[in-house]
Amino acid sequence: MSEVEAILPAIKLLGVGIACVMLARLLKTSPIVTFIAAGLLIGPFGLGMVEENGTTRLLAQLGVVFLLFDIGLGFSLKTVRESRGDLMGLAPAQMLLCTAGFGLAGWLAGLDWLLALLIGATAGISATAVVTQTLAERGIATCPLGRSTTAVLVFQDIAGIFLLVIAVALSTEGGGNLGMTLGLSALKAGIAVGVALLLGRFVIGPLFRLLSKTRNDDIFTAAALFLVLATAAATGALELSLTLGAFLAGMIIADTPYKTLIRTEAKPFGALLLGFFFITVGMALDWRMMLGQAHWILIALAVLFVLKTALSWLAALINKWSLAGGAQLGFALAQGSEFGLVILALPGISAALGPELAGILVATTALSLALTPAWASLGLKIARKIASATASRKPVSQTQDDEGPVLIFAMNATGRLAYDALSRFGHPVIAVESDPDRFLAAIADGYSVTFGDPSDTRLLRAIDVTKACALVLSAPRYEISAEITPYVREHLPHLARFVAVSSEADKARHEALGMRAVLGRSQPEGLDMAMTLLRYAEVPEADIAEWVREVIDAYTPETALRVAEMA
Repeated sequence: MSEVEAILPAIKLLGVGIACVMLARLLKTSPIVTFIAAGLLIGPFGLGMVEENGTTRLLAQLGVVFLLFDIGLGFSLKTVRESRGDLMGLAPAQMLLCTAGFGLAGWLAGLDWLLALLIGATAGISATAVVTQTLAERGIATCPLGRSTTAVLVFQDIAGIFLLVIAVALSTEGGGNLGMTLGLSALKAGIAVGVALLLGRFVIGPLFRLLSKTRNDDIFTAAALFLVLATAAATGALELSLTLGAFLAGMIIADTPYKTLIRTEAKPFGALLLGFFFITVGMALDWRMMLGQAHWILIALAVLFVLKTALSWLAALINKWSLAGGAQLGFALAQGSEFGLVILALPGISAALGPELAGILVATTALSLALTPAWASLGLKIARKIASATASRKPVSQTQDDEGPVLIFAMNATGRLAYDALSRFGHPVIAVESDPDRFLAAIADGYSVTFGDPSDTRLLRAIDVTKACALVLSAPRYEISAEITPYVREHLPHLARFVAVSSEADKARHEALGMRAVLGRSQPEGLDMAMTLLRYAEVPEADIAEWVREVIDAYTPETALRVAEMA
């Protein structure tokens, strides 16, 4: 093979990837949809523009590797502590229910019980890249629903890594010495995790501190790429998956101060390579087989979406979620996953399933990824209808907390971010919304909100405003501020009042009423108000800075369009 022939597939995939991103923006859909569709078009079963070879397989594998590296960057001991409720309750319940439900369905369909359980557990895992992008595009990555969904995805990804280890063992051993192979693989994985933790504490941290003295960002990029590929190669050499090494590389860096810089530097590589992965997924689909088995694919797709939505919804209800919040969670997690595609591609697994069934499952998984945005939108509509039917409009009861709550009037983008910031650091919040649409949307997204008019002093008495320490007007109207000011001055002189304003004139008018006016200059909308409230709540500056970085990481141009609709 000549040098040109070796590099040509990468050039073609790059050109197709650029076209896919532009087309996705034009159609206002997820790029994953256009990536898979393009792969189907240009692959060996379509126009034959790109043949599957070592180059395309390597690029696809690297896409999954960098995805797991990014997941590892978000997995730290601090993350475990903050999300321990979801990681120990909601996430295991979701995985166990899905493994049992899909495993039973596979066993009844005639699969061996061990293979059925493996496929069931694989079906329980959701597509991290798809779900996180969907959350970001809707601007809810930092809301209660977004945080819990992310915790479930982290748990699933960890489970998926070990499922890959099991699948490789099952693929190579069949049924002979499987128990011994699994035990040895588990031992190797445990040793790898232990070594990674020691390296992160005693080697990588000091090394990055040394590199920081060079004041050269490029060397961080090179070091991050070296660490990802080296750890992936090391776990691959141990006959574990490359993805386990990539995850461990991210985990090593997660507790260092350089996490955000390295994530920023590595993100373009990961996004590009992950796009290649989705294109190769489409390339693996045979449209002739899909047409011949279309009825079975549609049945499998319906079973996946409906059963997984129901089981994930049930897991949420078991963990005391609301009906509306559980519905959104279930619909968001209903698709197959990248892990599923990798596991189904293993020679031993595809041979055990048979080429026809393996093809149906691959097609079903790929289609579920493409249809996720539409299915999630349906879930949002259903969740809002459920919220409309079940949400209580009575005032939210006060919590028995040593520090008074912050009252937030209006759950627009500014109000939501203020709620997210305060609740992230354990400060009690009471949210009030007078707009019916915003009220139902907030309930569906997992917020605890009461319905009412901020200018009605009866509402202030009903929620026992005397215990509040601060009041936030995130959608201010000067006449309302002027109307409630005499009541507040007379009955609540201790109450700090904050108001989000959009101009210097509004700032001056509200400050004349004795309010602390915050002029929004940063993106995403409401970030200035959230930072002001965190400082008022005496949150350490280092913690505020880390939270701001997380919010900005989740912020995309698509998010701006979504949050603008809440205003």
